[in-house]
Amino acid sequence: MASYNGNPYEYFTNLAKIAQKEGVIKGILLHQGETNTGQVEWLTYVAKIYNDMLKDLTLQANEVPLLAGELVSVEENCCAKMNTIINELPTVIPTAHIISSKDCPSQDRAHFNSEGYRILGKRYAIKCYVWKGFKSCLLSCL
Repeated sequence: MASYNGNPYEYFTNLAKIAQKEGVIKGILLHQGETNTGQVEWLTYVAKIYNDMLKDLTLQANEVPLLAGELVSVEENCCAKMNTIINELPTVIPTAHIISSKDCPSQDRAHFNSEGYRILGKRYAIKCYVWKGFKSCLLSCL
């Protein structure tokens, strides 16, 4: 929390407002950590934050999708069951897209290794590309 001046939402929203002075926000990326594992209420939390961000940044959901990445997807992973919940995001946020972590290598049961992060990054970029109006994103993401 200290890294975000005690308010992560405000911190990131302020950074986004600075970015909007020079560019256009094309999507919001989310990669869940170990917190909230197994909590179905997480879907409601994410929907509220996403909708608040759209409002506070004067963005439209149909132009700015939420791209959410899965966690390490090995069965013995401490957080793998969260992927089932993450995959439910489109039921509460119609413009949410899930980025699969299938076959992304990990360094342990909870964290991807560098190759796994690169694969995930490419998958985020591909999803940007196929999303309506995102053709320029692929070049800036890769």
